[in-house]
Amino acid sequence: MEYVVLDADDQPDRVDRAAELALAAGGGRGAGWITLATDDREARVDQLEDLGLEVQREQDWLMTIQLSEQPALQLNDRYALHTELESSPAVAGRASSDLIVTRATLHGGVVSSGRMAVVGEDAVADRIETDPAHRRRGLGSAVMASLVETAAAQGAKRGILIASIDGLRLYRSLGWKVIADIVIARSN
Repeated sequence: MEYVVLDADDQPDRVDRAAELALAAGGGRGAGWITLATDDREARVDQLEDLGLEVQREQDWLMTIQLSEQPALQLNDRYALHTELESSPAVAGRASSDLIVTRATLHGGVVSSGRMAVVGEDAVADRIETDPAHRRRGLGSAVMASLVETAAAQGAKRGILIASIDGLRLYRSLGWKVIADIVIARSN
């Protein structure tokens, strides 16, 4: 199970509760995970370690953009871009959502891909990846542009993602802004 706390600095009791749940979830059934958005990374790392969680050392960031602000981009003619929309029904009180999947291909093989879930006016980007042999060719930018265009057509207004160090430069170049550090930890 994964637990997310977006107001970790203002609600330390929520961090404690999420850590308790992650530790309980990890009790023999696999790891329990916790993801925190924070402006004080070191304090949250210390807090999670004091609670008995193993903190991921790689730096991540929470980023956002108004989708209308991301530029439209063209894909190099050597590659083909394919975007599909998968809808999921409302489940257990959650609103229905749409999952957008975009793939850039070369000779039929996928060389870059990503997905974006649309829930209401929010679009959450995930698993944006480009094969190392095809990086620096605008594929990640084209995948993001297609995802954003399709999400906007579905009614989304704001984009949200968690960026790794590998994706930070790409997202910044597209106009995404860092709004918090992310700290990820798991039960031992």
